[in-house]
Amino acid sequence: MPQLIKTKPHGYLMQSDTQLPITQDWFNTDFWQQQNAVKGTGTGRGDVWFIDSQYGKFVLRRYRRGGLIAKLSKRHFVFSGLQRTRPWQELSLLETMHNQGLPVPKPIAAICQIDKGFYQAELLTETIEGATDLFDLIKQQQNDQLNWKEIGRVIARFHQAGIFHSDLNCHNIMIDNTSKVWLIDFDKCQQKKPHSSWMQNNLDRLKRSFNKEATKYPEFTVTDAQWTALLAGYHG
Repeated sequence: MPQLIKTKPHGYLMQSDTQLPITQDWFNTDFWQQQNAVKGTGTGRGDVWFIDSQYGKFVLRRYRRGGLIAKLSKRHFVFSGLQRTRPWQELSLLETMHNQGLPVPKPIAAICQIDKGFYQAELLTETIEGATDLFDLIKQQQNDQLNWKEIGRVIARFHQAGIFHSDLNCHNIMIDNTSKVWLIDFDKCQQKKPHSSWMQNNLDRLKRSFNKEATKYPEFTVTDAQWTALLAGYHG
């Protein structure tokens, strides 16, 4: 469970790695830019910055809304208790998975700023060294070099541990330079009793993400044989 530290004026620092001298400045991109530590940016379920600092390499993600409601407010969420906030739930789940030895980014910390019944938040995790997402590897036509059975086996490990990834897609599967498979981005995910229905829904969602990207990029191709290999690894 993350260690809670009250911050000013109305916030909480949630710290998983208590060995680091983390302050609320760590969630301010200006703080890292002043140290020339911001090495890149990205998008996903939030705005993302890649930090390379004297304390280590981190991914800083700012929570934001998606869909139609984002037109009203991109960063504000209704506050109904600290343990119901997205950063607390994601950081706690990351701690659980990391302690179980599942291949996920190491949880570092999160921050939640509360104001007038709403909150804004950021999450800090350790960078997975030398990793590229599955989407890019397939788009670069390196998918013949991928171990599709191992991808299936890793997904099965998460399912056997009861980890429901609410957005399992080809962007949230990472392969590092040792061919190790990782899963990332556990916002709005949860641990629950294993059941074939949600497990199958997870696999179906992944397959849809392949099909969706294939319609957008001619060079993005996942063959029936590769998908069959993934399922073979999944089912053991």
